[in-house]
Amino acid sequence: MKKIFLFLFLILNCIVFAQETTDDTLSEFDKRETLSFKPQIYSYVSHQINSGNNFLSDGHDADFVGFGLQLNLIKYYNFKFGVGWEYNGYEVTNPSTIGNIDNSLYFAMFSKIQYQWDVLDHWSLEPYIGGGATKIQQKYNNSHSDSFYGMNLYAGINVVLKINPHIAFFTGFNYNHLRFNIDTTKKWQDYFNKVSQTQIQLGLIVSIGKND
Repeated sequence: MKKIFLFLFLILNCIVFAQETTDDTLSEFDKRETLSFKPQIYSYVSHQINSGNNFLSDGHDADFVGFGLQLNLIKYYNFKFGVGWEYNGYEVTNPSTIGNIDNSLYFAMFSKIQYQWDVLDHWSLEPYIGGGATKIQQKYNNSHSDSFYGMNLYAGINVVLKINPHIAFFTGFNYNHLRFNIDTTKKWQDYFNKVSQTQIQLGLIVSIGKND
C-alpha cells in the first residue's frame, strides 16, 4: 500500500513540475482564476473485490454492483477537492466463520484530492488519494442489526472522456485499505480489523460550469 501511495505522489509531483514550466505564460486574469468554484457531480456504479485473509473476502460475496456519489466544489490550479458517499451490499457465503448473519451492508464517506491531467482534447487522467470513515452493518433474523466502524485510506486513478463542457464519462480503479476496531482476541485481530480491497468504477460527471 505504501508503494502505491508513493507512486501516485510521484506522479502528482511530476505533473505539477511539468506544468510549472508554462506558468510564466499565464495572463494576470488566468492567475486570478487559479482558485475557483468548480462544482462537479460524479455518480457511478462500482464493483468491489476483497483480497487477503479477512472476514469480508472469506465470509462474504459482494453484490456485483454498488453505488457511489461524489461532489467536487473547489479547484486550485488542476487540483480538485471533493467529498462523497458509497454503498455496497454483501451476501454471507460462510456462516461458520461469520456467524448467524443474513447479509452485510458496506457504507463509506470520504474526502478526496485529485489532479486533472488533460492528456488529449477530450481525454483526462485523474490520479487521486483520499480517506474517510467506513461502516459495516450486519443484519440477522431479518430484522435486527449490528454495526461497527473503521477508517478507509485509498489511492486510484480515473480515465475521463469529455463529451462536452458539461458532461463526461469516466472509469476508475482504486485500492482501498480498511482498518476496523473490532474487539476480538489477538489471534483474530488482523482477520477482522484489516481489509484490502480493490474497486472498479464506471460513471457520469456533470459539471455545473465548464469542465476545464
